[in-house]
Amino acid sequence: MDYSYIIIPIIVAIATQALKLITDSMRGNFTLSQMLLSYGGMPSSHAAFSASITTLIGLRLGVEAPMFALALVFTLLIMRDAVSFRALLGNQAKLLNRVRARLPESEQVEIPKFRERMGHSLLEVLLGAATGLVLTYLLNLFSVGV
Repeated sequence: MDYSYIIIPIIVAIATQALKLITDSMRGNFTLSQMLLSYGGMPSSHAAFSASITTLIGLRLGVEAPMFALALVFTLLIMRDAVSFRALLGNQAKLLNRVRARLPESEQVEIPKFRERMGHSLLEVLLGAATGLVLTYLLNLFSVGV
């Protein structure tokens, strides 16, 4: 089995998380718990990871391969979900947290605060996908020669 189909996307995801740490630090949003538990941020590591797998399949099997079409569809679904559905969940969480804040203190304790940052902006997702594509292309060049 060719493990590079697993290893390269994992390397891409880790590198993208590192980029996210740098961009979040520059914005002043860096905390270790936020890095491990939050969604969102620049660039999207989910988009990078899925774009990496799709790129690798396209490079090695060709863009005419049914496996490439399958990977592309799943990548587009992941990217759409990150921008739309998870952003919608984040907006609902903000609303619920505002309702929770209006309750008396004794009742607020019973209701957990909802995580508000859930999704990505379109730019974060597109940069994540671009990061995945470029890093995968470069890693594939090095892995073919090994």
